[in-house]
Amino acid sequence: MKLFFIALFILNSFCIYSQEKISLLSTNPEIQNFYEKNKSSIKNSVTKSEIELPFWDDFSRTVIYPDQNKWTDQKVYINSNLVTQMPSIGIATFDAIDSTGAIYSTANYSSSFIADKLTSNPINLNYPEDNSIYISFFYKPQGLGNAPEEQDSLLLQFYAPLQKTWKTAWFANGSVDKDFEFVIIQIADTAFQHSGFRFRFLNYASLGSITYPSQAGNCDFWHIDYVYLNRNRTENDNNIKDIAFSKPLNSLLSKYQAMPWSHYKNMATKPLKQYFTANYSNNDKLFRLIDSLNFYLEDLSGNSVTQKIEAGAYNVPPFNQTEISVNNFFTFSTNSNQFCDFNFRGNIVTASYDSIINNKVSYTQKFRDYYAYDDGTAEAGYGLYGSGTKYGSVAYKFFPEKQDNLAGVQIYFTQTYLNESQQYFWLNIWLQGENGNPETTPILSIEGQRPEYESELNQFHFYKFDEPLALTDTFYVGWTQTTEDMLNVGFDLNTIANKYLFYNISGNWLQSTVQGAVMIRPVFGEIYQSVENIDNVEINIYPNPAKNFINIDKEGKIFIYDIQGKLQISEQNFFGGKINISNLKAGIYVVKIISEEKIYTKKLIVN
Repeated sequence: MKLFFIALFILNSFCIYSQEKISLLSTNPEIQNFYEKNKSSIKNSVTKSEIELPFWDDFSRTVIYPDQNKWTDQKVYINSNLVTQMPSIGIATFDAIDSTGAIYSTANYSSSFIADKLTSNPINLNYPEDNSIYISFFYKPQGLGNAPEEQDSLLLQFYAPLQKTWKTAWFANGSVDKDFEFVIIQIADTAFQHSGFRFRFLNYASLGSITYPSQAGNCDFWHIDYVYLNRNRTENDNNIKDIAFSKPLNSLLSKYQAMPWSHYKNMATKPLKQYFTANYSNNDKLFRLIDSLNFYLEDLSGNSVTQKIEAGAYNVPPFNQTEISVNNFFTFSTNSNQFCDFNFRGNIVTASYDSIINNKVSYTQKFRDYYAYDDGTAEAGYGLYGSGTKYGSVAYKFFPEKQDNLAGVQIYFTQTYLNESQQYFWLNIWLQGENGNPETTPILSIEGQRPEYESELNQFHFYKFDEPLALTDTFYVGWTQTTEDMLNVGFDLNTIANKYLFYNISGNWLQSTVQGAVMIRPVFGEIYQSVENIDNVEINIYPNPAKNFINIDKEGKIFIYDIQGKLQISEQNFFGGKINISNLKAGIYVVKIISEEKIYTKKLIVN
């Protein structure tokens, strides 16, 4: 927890003379990607049929946008990565980003503006003079985002159907990070006790100073969970009869989030964690029994049997958040030759009235052609900034587990205000020196590179080498910048890997003091473009994941390959529409389409 608060302090502080710096994001790539793929079917402010009490949402049933069976708008971000510990897995995040993933067009620097809204569908509250109607929720500011300033706020408003007016029932002023707080509010005013009642949360945000445009970005984060509206409650009713996972699972590898499968198979001693951790909460006022807590590891290629670890039963105290350590007896074994993914998941079995959705959690363990310390999602940007950082260098340490050819480097760059980070840099590879730091002179330095932004979700740009570089021992990947401006490389605040990160602005290498993981990945072997980077936004394949069939909106020649490159399905004269994939095993495939002298590729997941 101490490391977490250090990271937050750095994220929300700025000094013109700073060396290492992390910055705010000006977009949300996950929302952008989802919006671009689904914008034809997305409709904002769609009112559904009236809801009967109780109203309940813990945000564990959907991702990206709120559940439209409960909410009319799609402005808040449903996620599990912007808070380190939640009452239940899944939260609704309010910030300065709109439903397309961009900063609101109404944003300004001089005053606060209304940003996100979360509005309920109409609710039947026709219970005149009923004093037992209450709405409750958990909220917190900041999390892994930017802290809202004092002039910023989160509001709860009620809608009076007959007067057709909104009234503010509760608000909180901005502050730095703190634990989730519980709020319960009575709805006793008869103006609200009618059919057609609605409520909404909204936040006021302010972008702050524009003095340093490469630092401007998404800001003023609030998070809510467990929204509950019902009758027969009291002001002391803080009881949520629910046990839930409160944190996502993480990598089973001891060092990396991902590594090349060919390297992993080569190791005599596998680099696995001796223990993995799981976090869950009892949000009930009573002791609750977890009948069983089980974890599974499934080979998504279908080439090996699913493994199970029974982690036992637990009697959990009321209002308690627990982290347990579980002996890791899992082994990664499959017949796949090149790439393979495993689904690592947990499941809580408890009382039948308990929510099933938030009793499940999963993580995809990836073995591809690259090493990665990051989890694939950027919460901030990283770089060197300020006086003296021109020609400063950053080096990231990796340990290849077998002799292999380095084919290139993947880097994820975060977009910044007016693309102020579009500066040239040298892409470098260093070997390790005698003192354990990078050598002074790189063994490979590629000049004239610039940050490249990909259109897909948290997509990495692949910098391919003209000739593969043979490596046998510890090496460093990084850059030398040509100005004092930040390059804003993606930064994962959920994974701590700064002990492998070094920077040099004065002739000496220093270990990074910023808690997190820079999103740089060395790519090995002859596969010059990993499955991560093949997706093309010009074609649409649905459903995806799929099981029995897929639809493709392009005509031409169709080829479907497995991740070993073996052709599984081909059609020479495809006119668009449905393709039968029922004979494909569960796993990852590449769809290649040759249409009008153009070649398109898309990743397909079969489940």
